[in-house]
Amino acid sequence: MVEVSILLEGGVHPNSNASADTFDNSERLRESFHQLLSRGLNNTDKIRIEIDTKASYTSVIKAIKSGKEVSSNTLALLDLDGDESQRDTRIVQYGLEEYRDFVFFMIQTMEGWILSQPDAIEKTFVSYDKIIDLPIAENELLKGLLPQSISQPDKVLNSLLLEYYQDERGGKIKKVKYGKLKNSYLLIEQLDINELRRQFADVNNLLNKINDLTIDA
Repeated sequence: MVEVSILLEGGVHPNSNASADTFDNSERLRESFHQLLSRGLNNTDKIRIEIDTKASYTSVIKAIKSGKEVSSNTLALLDLDGDESQRDTRIVQYGLEEYRDFVFFMIQTMEGWILSQPDAIEKTFVSYDKIIDLPIAENELLKGLLPQSISQPDKVLNSLLLEYYQDERGGKIKKVKYGKLKNSYLLIEQLDINELRRQFADVNNLLNKINDLTIDA
């Protein structure tokens, strides 16, 4: 059995003063990534992946450089915060040149993955009141755009949810908002890993790297 650790930008720091609900959602985010990436593995009998949420990108970088948590089976998954052309720039900026083969990016951020599959958004919020009938895929914020090209995808996702969905609780109607530590795990759970591999090179490269580790073991 090969064990692979993935240091993920996201979640909350263990020493955070966040609420119990936030910690719970952070754990659910970790689990949703584990489930998603596991679906892309060739042989789950030979590979076990562990998602280690590190809150910020600086915590991921610190963990990599410290060497205490790093082995050849340790990989990093970070938000790129830019389009694909920024990949090498970010590697240098973070001082990760010698770890290049072990670092992968979500382009432009985790929410870019979500925006690439509008149907997953609709499935996630199917039980909510949908305000407009236009499919999310046809919305001007997404239509005709490559998901990798959408800057600040978290804000775009929030705008879409505000535009499309509302929820009634306690007699009050509220617009649905996006929150990375609120409902992102629900969206990640609905993603198709094979479609992500097709649209994002780093997803494909990450899964190939994990699968290759069983060959080298």
